[in-house]
Amino acid sequence: MAKLVSNRYAHALFEAGLELNKLNEFKDNLMDITSIIEKEPRLGQILVHPKISKDEKKNLLSSLFEGRVSQEVLNFLYILVDKRREGYITQIAREFEKLFNEHENIIQVTAITAVPMENKVKDRLQAVLTNKTNKTIKLRNVVDKEVMGGVLLKIENKVVDGTIKGQLEVMEKTIKNVSL
Repeated sequence: MAKLVSNRYAHALFEAGLELNKLNEFKDNLMDITSIIEKEPRLGQILVHPKISKDEKKNLLSSLFEGRVSQEVLNFLYILVDKRREGYITQIAREFEKLFNEHENIIQVTAITAVPMENKVKDRLQAVLTNKTNKTIKLRNVVDKEVMGGVLLKIENKVVDGTIKGQLEVMEKTIKNVSL
């Protein structure tokens, strides 16, 4: 249900943004809103609380976001409150971002490494991936101490394992499957 709801509302806002030529603004607004909700979990709790009236929720949203986000996005938030869908704001924002990235030919890539990547290495990896995919790459580096060395890439729903651990596991499987 949550996926269906967030998908429908994200599509509606995306179509409005496309029509008004405000896709970038809407995406930025939604990212700002979700960032605030994630940093302040009590705000999310207040928005979904059944004993807080719709008007109180709208007043809260207005006081927080009026002047910080476009009027269209603020009106969209009011619609979510009216339809009792305010609990789906972050999921809607994620779906909107997926639609935006698809429209703009952008791929989100996460590079997981043992140590932070230097900018030069990051830029080179980004350039290689851009050439291979013919899409704009948004590269994010995540440090994971479990990675011995190398890089694990998460590209949309694919994983490319270039870590030493991954290579050792492949060698282990190969050795075990060798029959003499």
